[in-house]
Amino acid sequence: MIPLAASIRWRRAKRRGFTLWIPLLLVWLLLLPLVLVLFPLICVACLFLRVNAARMYATAWRILASLRDTLIEIDNAEVMLRIHIA
Repeated sequence: MIPLAASIRWRRAKRRGFTLWIPLLLVWLLLLPLVLVLFPLICVACLFLRVNAARMYATAWRILASLRDTLIEIDNAEVMLRIHIA
């Protein structure tokens, strides 16, 4: 299953930070028309480059699905940034 939400937490040293919640479901729905338009073009490009289109789409889906429960933390003396994809 692809990730459906993400949160970004940002804080500067000795200051209050903020958390930004991003509903990825809406992002996927907004990108769906673009994907549908590009689908035939990518299939033609795969034929031209002699790449298996089904394997390429399966790999892209696996990469998207593996993003779930990803946690990225960057912390130094000045700023703390945390990105959690759920």
